[in-house]
Amino acid sequence: MSNSKEGTVWMVPAGKLAAAQTKLWNELNGQGAAIITQIDEDEHFRLKVADFMLRRGIEPSTDQRIVRAIMGKNYFGPEDWVKLYGASFTKKQLRELASFPWNEEILMSTCPLCGKTVHDCHFAHVGLPAIQASPLSIVKFREFYPETGQPKFYAYGNAWYNDNDFAKVTTLQLRWYLTHTEIVPKSENKTTQDQQAMLPAEYELPLAIEETFKSFHAFKKTDALLNPKRYARCRDLSSDGYRVDVGDFGSDRFNVSDCSDDGCGGDLGAGASRLPDR
Repeated sequence: MSNSKEGTVWMVPAGKLAAAQTKLWNELNGQGAAIITQIDEDEHFRLKVADFMLRRGIEPSTDQRIVRAIMGKNYFGPEDWVKLYGASFTKKQLRELASFPWNEEILMSTCPLCGKTVHDCHFAHVGLPAIQASPLSIVKFREFYPETGQPKFYAYGNAWYNDNDFAKVTTLQLRWYLTHTEIVPKSENKTTQDQQAMLPAEYELPLAIEETFKSFHAFKKTDALLNPKRYARCRDLSSDGYRVDVGDFGSDRFNVSDCSDDGCGGDLGAGASRLPDR
């Protein structure tokens, strides 16, 4: 995540770098000269080679390729976790993620929440419970987005929620999530009960960490704010028993807040997460 040379090939010991180069060149056999020339002269080819290396050779399944083609930038798969965070997946985990829980018919259907096509108003993303052997809570996730960068959180060391279980303990499951990109239309100025009543049976309020992952990863993909000056009500409760809500990039910072279930506001709507079909 840094622009320094830390972690780059220039920091690899010369002997290890030479050994790796030798092994790679040997694998190229008689095509080595042509391939090296193409890397040097063909930018498209060079970027494709670099992309393969950055995702550690992870190849999307057939299901994932289809979904990625349909969802476009509204997609964040295992390979994105590897490229952006250096995450790793076991073969068993990749097999578990190979099948996408919602079929093409659903992705191409009309969204019951907003009337758009599902692939245009939802974000398909993989939940990761741990990274680099550490549980991936909101507090841990925040470490990847320092205050000097963008996007960033509203508060860090002095955040009110640092000792709350929803922020320091709760993680997502290793599975696919399909989260509505914006708050549910016309869900503002309503209580939690009324907002939940608006959701079709195949939807639920998202976890705060799900909404957080979605917002940050969509920003990394599109440079677009999903809910400017809006908060999405989630299903977590703070240690004080209030309902957690997250959002509002209006101040160029992502905020985590809470509100009573009876609380209403023009900037507080319902988040929505689609339940897996299979």
